[in-house]
Amino acid sequence: MLTVAEVAEQHLTLSTYLTQVQRAIRAAVPDSSWVVAELSDFKRRPNGHCYMDILESRDGSEVAKARCTMFANVAGKVLAEWQRVTGGLPQAGMNVLLKVRAEFSPQYGFSLMVTGIDPSYTLGDMEAKVQQIIASLKERGWFDLQKGLPSPGGFWRVAVVAPHEAAGLADFRRDAEVMDQAGVCGFEYFGATFQGRDASESLRSALRAVHERHQQEAFDAVCIIRGGGAKADLAWLNDANVAAWVCRLPVPVFCGIGHEIDECVLDLVANRRFDTPSKVIGFIKTALMSEASTARARVERANSLILRLVTGQAPALERNWNTFRHWVREALHNEHRHLLEVQVSLDKGRDRLVGQQRMALQLAQDRFSRLGAGLCVSERQKTVLAASQVVSLSRALLSRESSRLTLASAIFDKTNPLALLDRGFALVRGPSGEIISSAQQARAAGTLDLAFADGHVTATIQIGTRP
Repeated sequence: MLTVAEVAEQHLTLSTYLTQVQRAIRAAVPDSSWVVAELSDFKRRPNGHCYMDILESRDGSEVAKARCTMFANVAGKVLAEWQRVTGGLPQAGMNVLLKVRAEFSPQYGFSLMVTGIDPSYTLGDMEAKVQQIIASLKERGWFDLQKGLPSPGGFWRVAVVAPHEAAGLADFRRDAEVMDQAGVCGFEYFGATFQGRDASESLRSALRAVHERHQQEAFDAVCIIRGGGAKADLAWLNDANVAAWVCRLPVPVFCGIGHEIDECVLDLVANRRFDTPSKVIGFIKTALMSEASTARARVERANSLILRLVTGQAPALERNWNTFRHWVREALHNEHRHLLEVQVSLDKGRDRLVGQQRMALQLAQDRFSRLGAGLCVSERQKTVLAASQVVSLSRALLSRESSRLTLASAIFDKTNPLALLDRGFALVRGPSGEIISSAQQARAAGTLDLAFADGHVTATIQIGTRP
């Protein structure tokens, strides 16, 4: 059996083995390499160091993943160049081109040291994605749908899709609330997220809500606005599903994303594209002022035409008025004469009708009097006959009931217990007041109460033989 010392001589320690791995990696991959990957996480610490997670996906499945570190002395220069080109910092979800060097430490393990990030590759990837979305929309015939919508004839109701608490939204609402309070144009706001992995679903939900409200009460325009931001932030708005929603909205869409030079897909498919939210509300305000000026000019022109027409037609109107007044007077005279004739005819007809009705009423009254008198005699005879019959029936009933009462009185006198007691009988009761009707009950009771006509006697039963 081997001793501990012998085992130690034949086997390696962990640090020795990992040091060999470190040397092998340095020998196999001695130089830095440019690597394409998707940035799944990016964090910059207060000390300036940056930590990243990168991955590679194929057919929706993750095939490779690694952690990366970029120390502060390198990150300062690399990120300064990135911000100069893109306007912001790298974000999760971007495709990036990293210059990395494989590092292995016996104490901390394997990682990739980042020495450079190429911003032009990310911007190129974003542009390629934009072109792919444009080609897909054109193939479906959706790309120019918004451009084909007619300009609104006026702005009465406007839907606004914007991030919550966005600075650009505050600038927009400053002028919008003035128009809303004046009753010129109403605005309805729909919140959405414009950055991050949830941006696509959030924007689609907001546009879906706008479409549903449009079915209930139509909008004249839809404004998609956001304050200024980094150029790389536009990547979240280059989404095929969101662009398809914007294309197919039946309302003109105005985009004010907040970039003067850079464009996203939404700018390209919208009905109108503006640099900032302030310019969007400025366009609406200018359109309303222009519409008001046009309406005022039309009213003034109509008033002028009416005034000229009235002035030129004054003599003809005076002649026509005199002719009309003569016709009216003649018509009134004819109608008055006709009314008098009708009134006389009505009076005659009324008098004749009243006379006929008075005669008919008198005849009806005489006939009613005769019929009433005959009816009274007949009813009086019926009443006398009925009264005599009632008297006869009442007397017979009284006689019959009197006989029944006499018979009932005689029976009561014979069966009245008090009358029986006066004749020498007694009422026998037990101790509890029950009626005793036999000798057997009396023997069982022991004590009896005898009720006579003049009082009660208590008797005790003695059981024995009769002498």
